[in-house]
Amino acid sequence: MSSSTKESLAAALKQLMNVKPIGKITVKDLVEICGVNRQTFYYHFDDVYDLLEWVFEEDANRVLPHKVVYEHWREDVLVYMEYLKENSAFTLNVYNSNSRLYMLRYLEQKMEECIRSFAVIVSEGQNIDRQDFEFVVKFYAKCAIGFIAQWMDLGMQLPQEITMERILTLMDNSVENLIARFRIEK
Repeated sequence: MSSSTKESLAAALKQLMNVKPIGKITVKDLVEICGVNRQTFYYHFDDVYDLLEWVFEEDANRVLPHKVVYEHWREDVLVYMEYLKENSAFTLNVYNSNSRLYMLRYLEQKMEECIRSFAVIVSEGQNIDRQDFEFVVKFYAKCAIGFIAQWMDLGMQLPQEITMERILTLMDNSVENLIARFRIEK
């Protein structure tokens, strides 16, 4: 019952976010749609933003890759963009709310996990200082999040000179090359 109540509240939040900004959605709106009382809502969540964070984490953990597989890294990276685009009303509503920084930090953390899984493979057998390794991971995660933030700033329309294909081409073999630059010669 508890998880279905949370899922019902999440569905109601997504439904409402298609027609109004998160800042205008109230607990009353949500409980009316779900047919539960306010006490039930507050049993699960502190406020609407707490529910929003739960929805975002649940969706991200269910949909986004936890690691990038070397053989099809391009497809794994595109999953992020596709998820955000398919949920554009929700995504832009969160991005344009007080939860923007939370969303970007969360996506950056997920992106770091993916890039780290990829970097482990390409750095295998190389003598790389752990701090240098983490620097490369963070560098690529921040670059990716920077492009994603710009994309959202522009209403999820990339400028003509910036395309996903160009971004992916730029990233192709670049993690390997950057890792190799930090290799410590024995």
